Amino acid sequence: MMSHTIFRARIITALLLFVAGLVVLWEASDLPLGTLNRIRAGFFPTVFGVLMVILSVLMIVRESWSRKKGVDPKNDAAVDTDSDEGPVNLKGAAIISGIFVLYVLMIDLLGFLAASFVGTVALGYVLGLKNWRLIVLSVGTVLTIWLIFDIWLDLSLPRGMWL
Repeated sequence: MMSHTIFRARIITALLLFVAGLVVLWEASDLPLGTLNRIRAGFFPTVFGVLMVILSVLMIVRESWSRKKGVDPKNDAAVDTDSDEGPVNLKGAAIISGIFVLYVLMIDLLGFLAASFVGTVALGYVLGLKNWRLIVLSVGTVLTIWLIFDIWLDLSLPRGMWL
C-alpha cells in the first residue's frame, strides 16, 4: 500500500511534468520542425514536449489506478512495511538539486561534455551506483551525447574556457 503523502507527491510531480511539457510545446510552436533528413530548431523541443506530456499522463493514470486498487484513502498515515516504498526524502532532493546547479555552473568552465561526465558520476553515486557501473553509465551518456549532437547533428557543444 502507498501512503497518501507519497501518492500526492507523485501526482504533483506528474502534474508539474505535464505543465512543463505544455510550456515546452508552446515555446517550440513558432520554431520550424524540418524533416528527418534536415532537422530544424523545433524538432527536438517538440518531440521532448510531446514525450513529457504523454509520460506525465501515463504516470497520473498509473498512480490513480494503483491507488484505487488497494489503498484506503482514509488512512493517511498508514504505510505498508512490506512495500518497497520509502519515505519522501527531502535531503536527497536537495542533494540532487545541488548537483544540477553545480552542473550548470561547470558547463562554462569545463565544457558541456566534461561537465556532463562529472554530473553523471555525481548523480549516479548519490543514487547508489558504484564501481564499473557508474563509469560505464557516465562514459556511455557522454559518448551518446557527443555522437548525437556533435557528430550526427553537427552542433557545437560548449567547449568551456579551458578547452
